[in-house]
Amino acid sequence: MTLLREIQTLLERTYAPVPINLEFCVIGESRCALLNRLAGESAGHLAPSGRTFLRQAGDSLYVAIFYSRPVIAELEANDPRQTLNERNISALITFIEEIAHGVQAALLFHEGERAIESESYARNLETQARIDTYLVLSKFAQILCGGGKIPRPVGAWLRRQLFDSSHRRFPTPHLRERYREAQRCALGFLRHLRRIPLAERHETLREFRALNWPQKQAYVQMRA
Repeated sequence: MTLLREIQTLLERTYAPVPINLEFCVIGESRCALLNRLAGESAGHLAPSGRTFLRQAGDSLYVAIFYSRPVIAELEANDPRQTLNERNISALITFIEEIAHGVQAALLFHEGERAIESESYARNLETQARIDTYLVLSKFAQILCGGGKIPRPVGAWLRRQLFDSSHRRFPTPHLRERYREAQRCALGFLRHLRRIPLAERHETLREFRALNWPQKQAYVQMRA
């Protein structure tokens, strides 16, 4: 099983199956450049290492995922299923986040969400991607640690890698605020999740995923 398919399957087991194989949605540089132009000026401000493009046409949602050559090269040379380290963690985070975007967009569309160009939708997607990426990273770390509980230093290292200050590097206040607020909401939820008994966490994850952006904010604020 490819790394992409393995991650998609893990997310589907956590939430619900989606009627799309994201392996068939990966595009190259020329197609990414075209979609960037079609998306407008704001698309140029987003991170170039990985992108997810969404387009609605009638009752269908079209998804395209792009990864830069350095991201793919690093993961091929340093398979995260064999080791997690300072070299491959950044590439792996990018890789997982775009898969999470694709899975969550498909789930939302199936549930009737059509406002895919709204700011609320974008913040919802980014919040969920941070949560999902942390869950996948934790699963990989658990396997590499022998299947038991992740040592505290490893868990702390994963959180530092994922929840960093990279949102400050976006060139516009609008994007800096979007990613800062999404990260804050995701962190708040994960803190709450750690206080819940293991047997109840799966249902809590599904409950939170089904909320829209304002509801996610309210959920975290009530449980802070």
